[in-house]
Amino acid sequence: MEMTFLVTLIGMLVVAAAFDVWRFIIPNLVSAVLIFAFVAAAVLLPQSEPWWTYPAAALMVFGVGVVGYAFKIMGAGDIKLLTAVALWAGTAQLLELLVMVAVAGGIIALLLIVLRRLLFYGLVSFGPSREVHLPRILVTGEPVPYGVAIAAGGIWLALTLPYLGAVAL
Repeated sequence: MEMTFLVTLIGMLVVAAAFDVWRFIIPNLVSAVLIFAFVAAAVLLPQSEPWWTYPAAALMVFGVGVVGYAFKIMGAGDIKLLTAVALWAGTAQLLELLVMVAVAGGIIALLLIVLRRLLFYGLVSFGPSREVHLPRILVTGEPVPYGVAIAAGGIWLALTLPYLGAVAL
């Protein structure tokens, strides 16, 4: 049974990352499935922490996310996805999750900066006579699809959750 929840969690995170790269949106259905799957897991599997620590972690992330949204630091889809993943983490693993998301986000941002600059300077050398259309993710000035970083941190978390039968990496 643990494997079903593990595959669901990882599968939904991969879907979220793919949508964020492709369309710069994270479907609400992904976050909803993650929340409903966690509720089922909480009922069917023995949890490693008291039950209230899981929604507490989600509420903390959501509260900070709302402030980030108000200041245009975070997108709504990112907040919903991170809140749903924080529900799986609980307070015991929330800091680890957030650190992994931040590290993944930094790596993705650096890779995109380098790739976008290389493409920009490569395209400039062709001159204005050639019009090239790049995917939005590769266009300089576009945002970083942070759902990918959240998915990476969430996958790391999924592989370390004791109640899903995982061992610490």
